[in-house]
Amino acid sequence: MLLAVASVLAIGITTSSRNTFALLLDKSELAMGGLQAWVRAQMEPARWQAEYLAAMIGRGEVDPKDHGRMRDVLRSALAAAPQITGVGFLDPRGLWLTAKREADGSTSFGVYPDPSYGREVSEISPEQGTAWMDPEWVPDLKVSFLSVRVPVRRDGKVIGLVATGVSFQDLSRFLADMGIATGQRAFILYDDSYVLAHPSLTGRSADFTLATAKGLPPLPRLEDLADPVARAIWYDVDPAGVATGRGELKAGAHVETRIDRGTQGRDLEIRESRVDDVRYVYLLRRITAFGVKPWTLAIAFRADDVDQELQRLARMSLGGFAILIVSVVLALLLGRAISRQIKRLAGAAVALRDLEFRAVPTLPDSRFREISDAAQAFNTMVAGLRWFETYVPKALVLRLIRRGDGHEGVISEEREVTVMFTDIKGFSTIAETMSPQQTAALLNAHFTRIAACIEAEGGTVDKFIGDAVMAFWGAPEEQPDHAVRALRAARAIALAMAEEAAEARTLGRPPVCLRIGIHSGRVVVGNIGAESRINYTIVGDTVNTAARLEALGDGLIAGCDCVVLASDETVRAAGDSGVPLRELGRFSLRGRAGSVKVWALAEDAPAQGASGDIGPASPAGLKTTG
Repeated sequence: MLLAVASVLAIGITTSSRNTFALLLDKSELAMGGLQAWVRAQMEPARWQAEYLAAMIGRGEVDPKDHGRMRDVLRSALAAAPQITGVGFLDPRGLWLTAKREADGSTSFGVYPDPSYGREVSEISPEQGTAWMDPEWVPDLKVSFLSVRVPVRRDGKVIGLVATGVSFQDLSRFLADMGIATGQRAFILYDDSYVLAHPSLTGRSADFTLATAKGLPPLPRLEDLADPVARAIWYDVDPAGVATGRGELKAGAHVETRIDRGTQGRDLEIRESRVDDVRYVYLLRRITAFGVKPWTLAIAFRADDVDQELQRLARMSLGGFAILIVSVVLALLLGRAISRQIKRLAGAAVALRDLEFRAVPTLPDSRFREISDAAQAFNTMVAGLRWFETYVPKALVLRLIRRGDGHEGVISEEREVTVMFTDIKGFSTIAETMSPQQTAALLNAHFTRIAACIEAEGGTVDKFIGDAVMAFWGAPEEQPDHAVRALRAARAIALAMAEEAAEARTLGRPPVCLRIGIHSGRVVVGNIGAESRINYTIVGDTVNTAARLEALGDGLIAGCDCVVLASDETVRAAGDSGVPLRELGRFSLRGRAGSVKVWALAEDAPAQGASGDIGPASPAGLKTTG
């Protein structure tokens, strides 16, 4: 979630940042382009009219000596171009024929002889063309002009020049009108130190006679402006907060400026200043189309206007980061909620590994539908397994699971095992005196004792048959000491039966007499049964022999609680088992040819005569061989 949302957020912020700054630059370019177009629209008509008049006079359409005709032409030029403040023709004698625009909007015509200007005509070179002049002061008019001059040629000879002029008052008035229309604070600088036009100069008069005499431009200086924002354009603030730069700051104005030229190759300079705790941004562009020295077009506006776009970007970024944090937190909470449920499910599943169904906890319901369905299915499965546990030998299944064989991996095979059968003598007679519930309780307690002894020695309880138990050792795992295990389990059962008999006598109930038969030999072991119901069990003569030995003990019980009979094959397979045994002799078993040497647990075996025959306790009808 972190990588996904962070990647989308990073792409979005990067793209939005680029788009935002590109749009701001485009907006700046548009604003500066508009100002530049307005300036050109104010200045270019002066050049066009001068070139047009020079062409007319040069072709002879107008005779400069015809002052009446010249008056009409010059006044018509003023009417056609309201941007022009004055227009005139200078002949080689230094005679000016001029038309100018008065303050009330009317036009006037005048003839002014000035021999000093005559030299300008004579000094015009053959290749000289249209030229913009530096700002000049006209004492008679008390106004500064920016003029464009075009030589007039006829038949290859210079016969005069045409000059048109634009008053800086008109430029300032034009900037004031533009500021009202667009809301921009614009001004024009000359040589970076003088002001060509500024809205505050509209209607303001000044005498630049002295400045002209000193060779200075007839323009107000930047620091003389009443506009502190314009004055602050060139000043910087060092890290200590001290203002540096050209000129001196006016008292009470704290200014700082930052230069940023990262405009992607555009001919814009961006400066940032702070004037009395208000931030301003300046857009600057230098042009050289109207004189020798460059003009600087400047637009100043409050930084808040730019910050609105940047603040939207910042808010979007903060919102994106907030969404990222919320998404990650929610993902963590959701993941923990899911993992907590899954851990419970996994823990319960681990408990199933040991088939301890009673210890498996009941899984709670969940808000997550899939986990809820899984928990309900798991609980239902465990409930069913608890019922199966009652009918399926858990120890056997656990051993098969640990072997790692699948259902198809358990194949029938021949194996050397030891088989045990137990049976209660006269159980039918005992059951007649008990209710069904009492009978079931007696058998359950009896089988629990016997099964515990068998499983303690690694044996497998194969089945319960009425009041009998069948068990075996040596399968499914290989158990080389299967005979020893069986004998130890038989001895433990005999001790358990002695305890059971003592309890019965205490309760005034006749004790149970148990017969046990043990035999070792080869059997077929594996899954045996029908397709719908199979058992992992053993079959073979060894099983029958163990059952016959258990039945043989019926005639050997003489007041004892348990009799354990083992075949000679089991005794030999056990070797030095540590279990005390006594030889009883050889006996013929029903259904088998020949005789079998039988041994009994020493504590339970009746005394044997010198000849090897069974002593007084020997029951009648048993065939023995000494």
